[in-house]
Amino acid sequence: MINWPIITSIKDPKIVEARDLTSATGRRHAHKCLLEGEQIIHWALQRNTPIDYVLFHNRVENHPLLDALVEHNVTCYAVSDGILKKVTDTRYLIPFVGVARVKPLPEEYTMGNFVILLDGVQDYGNIGTIIRTAQGFSIRDLLTSEPDFDLYYRKTIEASRGHVFDTRLTPCASSVAAVQRLKADGYQIVATSSYGDNLQTLAKLENKPLALVVGNETEGVSDIVLQNADLVVQIPMHPQVESLNVGVATGISVYELKLKLVITMLTHYIRKTLGREINVAAKLVQYALDTALARVSHFNGTQVILLMVLKCDSVMTLEQVGKDTATFGEALQTLLSPLLEEHYVQYVDIEETSITLTEKGEQLLGQLWNLVETSEAQALEGFSEVEKQQLLDYLQRIQANCMRFV
Repeated sequence: MINWPIITSIKDPKIVEARDLTSATGRRHAHKCLLEGEQIIHWALQRNTPIDYVLFHNRVENHPLLDALVEHNVTCYAVSDGILKKVTDTRYLIPFVGVARVKPLPEEYTMGNFVILLDGVQDYGNIGTIIRTAQGFSIRDLLTSEPDFDLYYRKTIEASRGHVFDTRLTPCASSVAAVQRLKADGYQIVATSSYGDNLQTLAKLENKPLALVVGNETEGVSDIVLQNADLVVQIPMHPQVESLNVGVATGISVYELKLKLVITMLTHYIRKTLGREINVAAKLVQYALDTALARVSHFNGTQVILLMVLKCDSVMTLEQVGKDTATFGEALQTLLSPLLEEHYVQYVDIEETSITLTEKGEQLLGQLWNLVETSEAQALEGFSEVEKQQLLDYLQRIQANCMRFV
């Protein structure tokens, strides 16, 4: 049983700090936010939000959340219900309250191909709904026309289901400043209005990034933005319905416009797809190795890589060989035949389902190793040692992430 540290005074610096975070001003000055409740703390953990500490009611010491927090090296303090109510400024008890740091944008941050500008949207629940909907379509970039805009009201966090922790927020000084920023960055600006000149379903988009502007719940998008928008669109509705809730309207617009944008920019999207980039890079690296090997041997890069894997794994089934080399059936036999016939590898069982590297194969690998190193050095020319290690780390993380779905 853990002997949790205890805080007994509302004058404790951590309690004072936590209480300050109930206001937008306090959050803005501290660059921190308050996590009110078990669910919100879980969302923060899931999104790798840095949590400084958690205050918990001193009667819930065996709660599973505490185990999760310990695993994430988060310091937890036991406090009374009175202190917790003071921290959250509520008459009811919230048993868990955390203090988290707001993740800053990277220094070399570039917004995505689809962003949303909130032009005077006020309702915290609507803001959370818009964030949640946007991230359902892989849209993480949010601009606002208010410099002191705050994402971390409890209602916003709850309505977004924690997606505020993944949102990349760019506050602008005004609507004019937001439009200028978007135009400077090459975005086509699409504003929504009940009086738009274009039906959203028929809107013609340009082949460039898009900024969707959604406006205030009562007044809509400001006149200055409407005047500077490339397109002002309306969602066709029944005549007896004057307008839609801004969260609902944003969901409809995001769905239709993201589909239109994808179709318009399909070539661009294909060229920047991660799978394509990795595939092209892998093919080029192997082609470079094949070219080098062709000068001195009749083996190709895939065969040499197989020898390398066998040196590490000792024994591999043919099924494993197929998966590691992405060759099957006749192609697999073509790959293995010269290695078996020239005794660089051999079967280890009568059924011929597994192979191992022979001593002759080890000698061949040693003879060709200089070519492998030279090809790798050429592929990584201009990379520092730190960058090389980072690249390997990134590739291993991608592999680990993908293996979760295999």
